[in-house]
Amino acid sequence: MDMNIGYGSLGGPNIIIRELTRDRINFILSDTDLSVANSLRRVMIAEVPTVAIDMVEIETNTTVLADEFLAHRLGMVPIDSRDVEKLRYTRDCTCSQYCPECSVEMTLHVKCTEERTTEVTSRSLVSSNPSFVPVVQDKNDAGILLVKLRKGHELKLKCIAKKGVAKEHAKWSPVSGVAFEYDPYNKLRHTQYWFEESMNEW
Repeated sequence: MDMNIGYGSLGGPNIIIRELTRDRINFILSDTDLSVANSLRRVMIAEVPTVAIDMVEIETNTTVLADEFLAHRLGMVPIDSRDVEKLRYTRDCTCSQYCPECSVEMTLHVKCTEERTTEVTSRSLVSSNPSFVPVVQDKNDAGILLVKLRKGHELKLKCIAKKGVAKEHAKWSPVSGVAFEYDPYNKLRHTQYWFEESMNEW
């Protein structure tokens, strides 16, 4: 699928989208400088606001993982942030710590009463706001594994998810990776300058 996005007669950058899926995009950016391409990459990584778990209050934890380890794993769980503009940044909110205007409360309570191991995943998180829930691929996706429980183990906690950007912390990054590559072999025929055909010739 090829889609052209550009400025037409204005002579600005042009984008040709080569692949667009739910979790991946591949495009060609032309008629601009490498610095613009790199700036775009950096903005995608660090400047796009998302929602991520920022505070964890653990009430009961008899699992094999320490509280700090669980809190870090919860912080890295991706949360659907399509409606992120509806939330305020905590620094812009008038509340003392957090409220529904600037945060989303999530709870988790799982206890293993069977002999077999119970897997606690991101699907076990119950959100106070249906617009902000952990990301899953489809109804068959079990979610991200957080911890495994044996008989008698219990985990009960409350999380506070807030709006932020990745330049504050990587947990707010909306992407797992962004890379760009200059067309070194001129396959797109964008330049008349000399280029290296093969590194093996010398």
